[in-house]
Parts: sequence; structure tokens; C-alpha cells
Amino acid sequence: MLNRNNIIDELQEYMLNDSNITSFLKKKLIILKNEKQIEKQIEKPIEKTKKIEPALFFPNQQDSLFWCYYIMKNGEFSYESLHNKNSLVSKQMKITFIDTIRKNKNIVKMYKFDTLTNIESNLANDANLNVKTFLTLCAVNNINVIYVNKKTYFELLMNDSNVIYIVNEVENQSKYNTKCGFEMATEELLNNIRTTKYKLDKIDKPIKSESSYKLQDLLDICCKLVIELNNTKTGKKKTKKELYESIIQYF
Repeated sequence: MLNRNNIIDELQEYMLNDSNITSFLKKKLIILKNEKQIEKQIEKPIEKTKKIEPALFFPNQQDSLFWCYYIMKNGEFSYESLHNKNSLVSKQMKITFIDTIRKNKNIVKMYKFDTLTNIESNLANDANLNVKTFLTLCAVNNINVIYVNKKTYFELLMNDSNVIYIVNEVENQSKYNTKCGFEMATEELLNNIRTTKYKLDKIDKPIKSESSYKLQDLLDICCKLVIELNNTKTGKKKTKKELYESIIQYF
């Protein structure tokens, strides 16, 4: 004969008493929590590797410096909205710039990048915008720009805003000798340019007379231009005159 007490004891864990109900609810909560975590893992989108775009933008057109200026002044949307970006379109725009230059003769004379006659001639007759005309247009339109060419740079800061464009001139492998691209400046980029490259005081006169420099000045310039400090023939350190001549030859 079965012992009733034994049966009751064996059925204790299945009875709906307070202890069992509490235990059941705790287990259910743990299961639900685990299920939600699994669902989140399943639903979580797989992160795609971000494509790193080159910072410098190089216009495809022949007169790349002109189109750099156009985007800097008018914005990327205006550039992309143009149906035609050929030489005829750029030439028509340059003709209108002549009137802008004439209306701002005081700025042209103040910065003296070039004469008014030469600037007008470049805009009206030449296939490509030159750097002097480019900088004049930036000055007239209050645009901050740093122009970088190899190991040198020139700063034109027209206002106190942190909007500064860095324009890089590079040697081009195509039929055009050079090509220009630009990017927005960051503090890191600016620091790198200013510490590793030689600053030009004048865009058309990169070096002053020899007497204007001390020996250490010339050594610093040579380091930034990556010019050898020793005479390759004698193996000795270059004299001040030799250092200066090497810098002249660089330009």
C-alpha cells in the first residue's frame, strides 16, 4: 500500500504553493531575458566597413585650379549642378571675373600678387588660371586659403573663421603638367603643414637675399626642403653660401 505522505512529498515541487510560484517566475524571467539578448544579437545589423574617401578633391577638368576656386566660392552643389564644365564655360566665367577685379582695385593693390593688367590678361587669354590670379580672387572674395606646392606653402588668411581651404598643386601624369586639388583644413593638417614645410612670404619671391638669413635659418629651410646639408664631393658641412645656393637651385 502506497504511503500517502511519501506521495505528497514527491509531488511538492509540482504544487502551486508560494515557494514554487516564486521559483517558477524567477526562472521564467531569466529565460525571457536570455531570449531578448539572443534576439538583439540576431537583429543587430552587421557593420559594414566604411569606405575611406580621399580627402583631397581633384576636379577632372583641365583648369583644375579654376574649378577648385569655383567650388570654394560657390559650393559643391553648384559645381555638380553645372551640366557643362568645359573650357568654354570656364572662359565665360573668367571674363565676368575681370569686372569683379576692376571693382576691387584697392584689394589688388594691397596684396600685390600681380598687376591688374597681368591678372586681366590671365583671365581673358590663358587656358589655365595661374596661382597669382587665384590668390587675388580669393582675397577679393574673402576666402581663407593655404596653397601647398611640394615642400612649400603660402598662407592667405582673410578672416578669423576656421573655414580654411588647403589647395595642393601636384605634378600630373596626364597631358597637363600640373593639377590642383583641395580639402578643408583641420588643426592637425595645419600643424603638419606649418611644421614640416617652408613658408613663403611672397608667392613669386620664395627666398630673400643671403644677408637676410643667419646660418641656422638656412639650415632650417634646407631641412624643410629636404636639401642635403653636406657637400657631396667633400663630405663636409656646407658653408652658409653653399646652403643658400642650394636653396636658390631648389626654386
